[in-house]
Amino acid sequence: MRKYVLGALVLTLLIASAAAAAFWPARRVPQPIAYPHKTHVVDNQMECLTCHVNADRSIAATIPSVTECMVCHENVKPESPEIQKLAAFAKAGEEPPWVRVYGFHPQAAVHFTHKRHVKAGVECSTCHGDMANMMDMRENVKWTMGKCIDCHREKQVSVDCLVCHK
Repeated sequence: MRKYVLGALVLTLLIASAAAAAFWPARRVPQPIAYPHKTHVVDNQMECLTCHVNADRSIAATIPSVTECMVCHENVKPESPEIQKLAAFAKAGEEPPWVRVYGFHPQAAVHFTHKRHVKAGVECSTCHGDMANMMDMRENVKWTMGKCIDCHREKQVSVDCLVCHK
C-alpha cells in the first residue's frame, strides 16, 4: 500500500511540474543593453533579417555588430541611456557581452542551422515566439527534442536522428 501511495505522489509531482512548465511565464534573459524588438520590428517595420543578416545563409542567425547598430543610432535617439551604452561600446571598439537566449545543450549534439529553416519558409516566430512584440529578451519557446520532432512531422520533414544530431 505504501508503495502505491509513494508512486501516486511521484506521479502527481511529475504532472504538476509538467503543467507548471507549460504555463510558466517565459524566462526573462537580462542583457547588457535593453533591446526592444517591438520598437524595431513593429514600430519601425524592420524585418528580422535586417539585423540577423546571416539567418538565411548560415548556421547562426548572428547578432549585429555594434557598428551596424550605430549606423542608425548615431542619429536615432542618441540621448537614450541605452543608446549611450551602445555608443560607449562602439567608441571602445568592443561588442556588448550579449547573453545567449536560445541554444541547445552541447551534450545534445544538435546541429541546428537557421539557413535550412529560413529557406524552408519557417517563420522566426515558430521557433522564437512573438519576439516582434517583446520589449525585453525572453526565452518564449522552450525547445525539446519532442517539440522538434512534432514540428518535423507536421511539416513532413525527416525525423531521422542524423538530420539533427551529428
